[in-house]
Amino acid sequence: MKAALALCFLAFLLSACGSAAPRDSADNFSGADRAVAATVERMETAAREDDPERLCTQLLSDKLLAAIKEEGTNCVTAAREGFKDASSKDLTVDDVEIRGDTATAKITSGTGSSEKSDTLQLEKAGAGWKIASLQSS
Repeated sequence: MKAALALCFLAFLLSACGSAAPRDSADNFSGADRAVAATVERMETAAREDDPERLCTQLLSDKLLAAIKEEGTNCVTAAREGFKDASSKDLTVDDVEIRGDTATAKITSGTGSSEKSDTLQLEKAGAGWKIASLQSS
């Protein structure tokens, strides 16, 4: 149930976003923090380009994918539906905190009264980072 909720949250997160042109908030970071922020930006790009396969095969952690599969939910299908429901797809990474092989990215989506803050948990995967969970703050 948690994995399916994570994909539903992703759809909600992206649908709450404003319509302004996206900017790459990873540029505000350096080193490992930039790599974490870049993973979030790649999620945003996958949504903008309607590429659920990229989200599921490149950006989500193995644990999250296993949880999605265990629930009988197909990640690509769920992500495709989430992308379709999103009116706009713009996320800003506000802060990154890394502790060993895990990271937390605080993000903002939307503008004005529809602005919301959320947290993404990421985990180290080889030389990069993958999204391990999506949490509403």
